[in-house]
Amino acid sequence: MRDYTCFIVDDEDLIIQRLELFFSELSQKESRFQLVGKANNGQKGIEEILKLKPDIVISDIVMPRMDGIAMIEQLKPDLPHTQFILLTAYSSFEYAQRAIHANVLEYIVKVPLNEADLDRALMKAAGNLDEVKKKEEELQTLNVSVLENKYRVRKQFFNELIRGEIPSHRASNFANRMQFHFFQANYCCFIVEMNQYESFRNEYSAVDQNILKYAITNVIEETVMNCGSGVATDLSDNRFIGFLSWENNRSSMDTEYACQALGSQIVSHIHQYLNQRVSVAFGSPHRGWESIKQAYTEAHNVSEDFYYHAEKVVKTPAHRFHYHNDRRVDFQQKLAEFLGWVQRQVAKAELEKEFANLNQFVTDHKIHKTIMAPMLWDFYRDITAKFKSGNTLNMDVAEFPIEFMAFQEQLAYISDFTFEYVHAGQLLHRAEIMGAMRFIEKNLKQRLTLEAIAEDANLAPSYFSSLFKKTMNEGVISYINRKKIQLALELLKVQDYSLLELCEEVGIVNEGYFCKLFKEYTGDTPKQYRIKMTRYESK
Repeated sequence: MRDYTCFIVDDEDLIIQRLELFFSELSQKESRFQLVGKANNGQKGIEEILKLKPDIVISDIVMPRMDGIAMIEQLKPDLPHTQFILLTAYSSFEYAQRAIHANVLEYIVKVPLNEADLDRALMKAAGNLDEVKKKEEELQTLNVSVLENKYRVRKQFFNELIRGEIPSHRASNFANRMQFHFFQANYCCFIVEMNQYESFRNEYSAVDQNILKYAITNVIEETVMNCGSGVATDLSDNRFIGFLSWENNRSSMDTEYACQALGSQIVSHIHQYLNQRVSVAFGSPHRGWESIKQAYTEAHNVSEDFYYHAEKVVKTPAHRFHYHNDRRVDFQQKLAEFLGWVQRQVAKAELEKEFANLNQFVTDHKIHKTIMAPMLWDFYRDITAKFKSGNTLNMDVAEFPIEFMAFQEQLAYISDFTFEYVHAGQLLHRAEIMGAMRFIEKNLKQRLTLEAIAEDANLAPSYFSSLFKKTMNEGVISYINRKKIQLALELLKVQDYSLLELCEEVGIVNEGYFCKLFKEYTGDTPKQYRIKMTRYESK
């Protein structure tokens, strides 16, 4: 059973004292009802009640400055679920009529005050509040279920559509049901790709990953709707698909401008609201259902340029890279020369210089991802094979998380891995992780990011994220959140902080997110935890 907060409004001190005694005695046998405040007139009552938002208000009717019913009428719009119980020394039909109109729960004569009547009124209020909460939870569950099904169906539809598995007439029928009318107008397909996705997978639990992806989809779609009409959905793994539509014909320059503007807004909004980094790639303009597969293919081809970008970029067909795939043999020769040169106990500065040379070659002569990524995987495998004998790291080649990494991430990952490997991993990673833990502890009250911690540890973010999880058996973000909640618990033992004060003290901006984490780690909300602490201390 849940707890209920109560508030008293009465201009007679004796009545307030009597009610305070009533709640004190009630707490001995029925601890669900907690008295949280009192006021001696209606205006003061409004100020305090709006601040505390109690579940139940017990108020006198006739009071100076503002009567109880007028106070309730003013509070109802802001507190629609609060239960109001009226006390009165006057048996007036006019008051009864006004009380009924204000949807007051009970109307109790207070001279003499019958505590049994008040007790029954509180139980009735509790029953009403439970029913309201139950209906809200059912409605929320229904809404979430409807939204989840809508996005699931939409995801399946677009995946089948871009694979060419849905004929045009079926696509048109589905579009009419989903109110996707814009495909008969001009549109561009675009791909949104999460940057540093391997780190994202190491940082967040599967549940939190799904929540964030769902939020990203909503931010993309809302941003599209602000620019015109369109739709967006989760595509697969680290990718989302969207469409921007417009009615009238646009020049190539206007289309380019619209795509750049929308892409920049998507990148900015997702970083601002969700602290996630993404890049956006647009295809060329198209019209009609028959062109969707081609529109997607074009956007997908443009998005392959992300491989040579760091993060947060917007790409269009007009700004593609020129690839030098004919330099493949030259790069393979450079990798072979590196393997012949590298040996145990080589200094990190020397390694970094050699990897910088490899990076410079690819910067000057970009080779397409479909060719470069397999070469780097083979390179990683060859390094492992060369130093495998007697190596204490015992790393599996299959662990190289190549699929979702950009070129720079892959090269930095191999660089850090190689340094540990040629030194047989003797305590190096432990020292770096210990240093990272000290950095986290020192800056726990700040808003910590994976990039800042990895930079302090002098490791590539992707490699550091992977190494931290292997060493600690816990993702970086999960570790930080656990430490922040532990800090909050320590603070609550010293002082009764408000929710906002706690958030500020532990460096979590969003109060809702803080409450979610607090309950996840303690099993209670901050409010429930405070009540338990108060009871424990009073024993």
